Amino acid sequence: MNENFNYLFYYLEKENIAIDKFEFLFQIQSHPDYPSILSISDSLNFFNIENGAIHISVSEIELLPDRFVALLKEDNDKPRLYFVDRKSDKYFFTKDKKTSEISKVSLESRWQGIVLLVEKSVLEEAKSKINKLSWVLPLLCLGIFLVMLFQFETSLLTKLFFVFPVVGFLFSFAALKDLFGAKSELINNFCNITASTSCTTIVDSDKWKIFKFVNFSDLSIVFFASQFFTLLLFIVSGDSAMFFCIQEILIFCALPIIFLSLYFQKFVEKKWCPICLVIITVLLLEIVYLVLSINLNFDISFKPVVLYGFVFLFTALVWSLLKNTLTEQKDLKEFQLKANRFVRNYEIFKNTLLSKEKIELPIVSIVLGNPESKTVLTLITNPFCGHCKNIDEIIEKILEKYNQDIQVKIVIKADLDFENEERKAFFRNLMSIYFEKGESVFKEALKDWFNNKDVANWLQKYQTTNLNNMKIDAVYSNHNNWCTTNDFNYTPAVFINGYEYPKNYERENLEFFVNELIEDNNF
Repeated sequence: MNENFNYLFYYLEKENIAIDKFEFLFQIQSHPDYPSILSISDSLNFFNIENGAIHISVSEIELLPDRFVALLKEDNDKPRLYFVDRKSDKYFFTKDKKTSEISKVSLESRWQGIVLLVEKSVLEEAKSKINKLSWVLPLLCLGIFLVMLFQFETSLLTKLFFVFPVVGFLFSFAALKDLFGAKSELINNFCNITASTSCTTIVDSDKWKIFKFVNFSDLSIVFFASQFFTLLLFIVSGDSAMFFCIQEILIFCALPIIFLSLYFQKFVEKKWCPICLVIITVLLLEIVYLVLSINLNFDISFKPVVLYGFVFLFTALVWSLLKNTLTEQKDLKEFQLKANRFVRNYEIFKNTLLSKEKIELPIVSIVLGNPESKTVLTLITNPFCGHCKNIDEIIEKILEKYNQDIQVKIVIKADLDFENEERKAFFRNLMSIYFEKGESVFKEALKDWFNNKDVANWLQKYQTTNLNNMKIDAVYSNHNNWCTTNDFNYTPAVFINGYEYPKNYERENLEFFVNELIEDNNF
């Protein structure tokens, strides 16, 4: 199966569903079944995007929505996922960003019967609005800067010089895109425009020992950032001419570094870095600009040099600290990627789960989901337990997705002999709600409790009338006695088909294993 997810991003875009593409790629690459359809579905679930991978026969194609992702057979008989868009009676499929029309006959001949569908939730609609608003702050800052800039009493040529450090800094930032975690397909295409170009090869090269301490990208970021701020300071102080005098000397001194960079690309790595060439072009344009547009007298005083030196060194210090932090974060993310892939490996999880003895669990009265399912999750919980809300939310998500394929048994651990009257009423009403009103109202009542945790208000809202105290108290007594006898004195505790959920696995990972647990006929 292809590992290019442009078809999926295009589908989500058409459905107006916003997603962080690079975080998605990180999450899916950490999935043990990457790049399967299961890994795609689980990763979409991670972003709370409702989705489903379903089997659809050829005869049911017309029943599908106008947009979907389908597994189609290639010419070499290797199936591949495509985004399919239906307009009137015509079908179009997208491959490598190129959309082509496909006849219904051809679609049916290539049909593999697997379709991925997504649905936009209310949460996604809210995220979409937030993403649109995220551009407001940068545009506002840019607007304020331009208004402030044109308030200065200096020449237009001086103000236009800001274009050079801004462009230079942006391309310097792009050169270190992997370090910043700001990967871009546009930049990747630009960097690898021909077989003889590669930005990554040049930026990450360590063939010269000096690059272990400082490289061309570091120098360009510090140079352009300090250039921007010092120009702003010198304009405010009304001494922009002094800035340009210092600048021309610095840029001419940088010429050897420019030639060194070109030599390194041509003869050492034997690869060209398009971004580096753009940065070099910006520096050369600055020289031309200064020589042709600015009248310089080179009467440099001591204070401006000290000010410029301070800004440059301060910028270098800030960048050094920031780069160390970003490097550590990048290493940590790569380690997390490998760790997640290990932790979410089903076979390892299953072996760990089965390493302990199976436990004979008590008879449970509260059963959610499908009572006939062979996959049984048993939860020992207590509504007054501080850690039980989290596992309750996890179980709720699992039931939303696998309600017909799994059964969840709830053991409420409570010793009514040691509870006050208000709490006794709470426990009895909670159990009675399940007996009288069923699963959906019980889940709603339990969720409402975890969200508010106010006994009086909860009882007022969910008070039941036909309480069978003797039956309910007997259930609580049996549960509590079993927990005491088997030394389960803590909550929450989770069991899968009688095996206790491994303590070295975070409970949040349970969601990643449910589908494989359901399909595992040997467990």
